[in-house]
Amino acid sequence: MRSPDRERKMRSQTAPPKPRKFPPKPHPMPTAPQYFISCDWGTTNFRLRTVETTTGRVTHQQATTEGIRRTNQRFLAAGVGDRFAFFAQYLTEQLDHLPADYQDALVVASGMSSSNIGMYELPYAELPLDADGTRLIHQRLKLQGDRSLLLISGLRSTDSIMRGEEVQALGLMDRLQPFGDGTLILPGTHSKHLRYENGLFTSFSTYMTGELFELLASTSILAGSVAVAPFNPSVEAAFHAGVDRAQSGSLGRHLFTVRVRQVLEDRDPADNYFYLSGLLIGEELREAAAGHGMVYLAAPDPVYSLYRTALMRLLSPDRVRCFDGAALESALLSGQTKLLLQHVG
Repeated sequence: MRSPDRERKMRSQTAPPKPRKFPPKPHPMPTAPQYFISCDWGTTNFRLRTVETTTGRVTHQQATTEGIRRTNQRFLAAGVGDRFAFFAQYLTEQLDHLPADYQDALVVASGMSSSNIGMYELPYAELPLDADGTRLIHQRLKLQGDRSLLLISGLRSTDSIMRGEEVQALGLMDRLQPFGDGTLILPGTHSKHLRYENGLFTSFSTYMTGELFELLASTSILAGSVAVAPFNPSVEAAFHAGVDRAQSGSLGRHLFTVRVRQVLEDRDPADNYFYLSGLLIGEELREAAAGHGMVYLAAPDPVYSLYRTALMRLLSPDRVRCFDGAALESALLSGQTKLLLQHVG
């Protein structure tokens, strides 16, 4: 008979070894680049900035007046060729002006680049827009050599569209969160009002305030009653008068009072210029002023000063938070960084 000790020894020699436990091997993930190139290609201007990803610090900048509209006109005039290749050629030429150490960094482009007059059309993303921009559409495209481009889509609501402002709004979200629900106003040629609720942008509208002002002040019958001037305390009363009058509605009727003020009251054309501005901005702000929650303004000067003055005229200061041009620039880079990190993550 076998002894118990010998039996145990034989079992230990024939039994399979117990499996060793190893931690699961992680899947390799792309890492965020140290730098990226921010491309802000608007309707009338073009700008590249090299950005430190973790800090948002801008190290170099390259800007021209070659906006999307002009590049598109040159492409159509050429009559042949590939749209993306045509735009990419200009982008590559501008990248070559950056310091050599940054030229091959990933380019992140938002705004009109992804429009139907831009380099490559992307569909509009749907609302809501969350703090990470997860619903925004982005596409990686190859440029010449080893360079590549991350192109960002625009955003649509039930009755409006935007390209570019959605990335600024995304970058501003962290600044809005401490103050709660409200409306974010981004003035411009076509001003955007975005509704902010429970940490999301849920809807938005567009106001053609800037374009209307330009047309009325330069080509309408009112052009002879106004004169371009800087905004200062001497014209503030006229601006207030326009804002106040706009609150009763009937903008089409009130616009003609610009001419009446000149003909019957001999008003100074500079005063009338800001009276007209007050009428249009006051009309734009009527709905936001009558609504509930906070009103957030983000804009560069000179429109920052005009909109801020109007808001302080219409609302109590505790309902208004204002972010100047520097904050808006930072917001664009912050929004692009969020989308870059989402792409590489």
